[in-house]
Amino acid sequence: MSDFPDLYAFVLQLYPLERDVTLRAQGHGAQALFLDLVRQVDPVTSERLHADAASKPYTVALLPGRRRDRVELRVSLLQSELFQTFVHALLRQMPGEAPLRLGQASLQLGDVIGTPAPKGHLWAGYSAFSELHMRAEATHTLQLEFATPTAIGQGSRPDGRQRLGILPDPALVFPSLARRWNELAPASVQLDATAVREAAGDTLITRYHSASAEINLGKGPQKGFVGMVSYELPLDPSQARLIALLADAALFLGVGMKTTRGMGLCRRRI
Repeated sequence: MSDFPDLYAFVLQLYPLERDVTLRAQGHGAQALFLDLVRQVDPVTSERLHADAASKPYTVALLPGRRRDRVELRVSLLQSELFQTFVHALLRQMPGEAPLRLGQASLQLGDVIGTPAPKGHLWAGYSAFSELHMRAEATHTLQLEFATPTAIGQGSRPDGRQRLGILPDPALVFPSLARRWNELAPASVQLDATAVREAAGDTLITRYHSASAEINLGKGPQKGFVGMVSYELPLDPSQARLIALLADAALFLGVGMKTTRGMGLCRRRI
């Protein structure tokens, strides 16, 4: 790679310390576990990551398909300076240390996977904003997997409640990814929002298998969609390359709202 990575995706395998414990898919619990892990080595950074921000430089989600004896926590880091802190926190999780908690369950850290498949994990990997930008290639079609409930904010209702899009409409998905990209990426690889909207408007859904789903965020269930979606990209190569770039970035950035609390976990299927 020509640039030092500033995008990381880890899968943490966690094992309950008690028998017959129920591991629930609670987004707020996954976020709390991650922040507590960071707090043990860097309370200032943990507080900064917890504070309100336009775009937080991490995502957290529990991978679907959990077993009774193991849960996989997926964490992505979107700033290079978070890498050292996070690795330091993981190294502290030796036998005898205070256990991590997910809701009412006490967990012990097992394997940490940071390399992509086939040698690593489908949801793990590393890259850089500039690397993704340089390597993006135009293609005719691509497929995205939305693994956890995904919802995309669409402004507010007159009563102040947020309006949400819960369909994999390319006009929602790819501009959402572009906003997140521009909030976190270096100035040298910023994307033109108008160009993204035009490219997304010329992108079509050709096949999908999706459904509505819910996740518990602590104050009740949040609706979204999950599933597999195939897209036909624009005929214009520059537009197709732009959509392909954002599809590649989805592994790290997540899609839509509440990506720090378990929502919007997404990857391009190869």
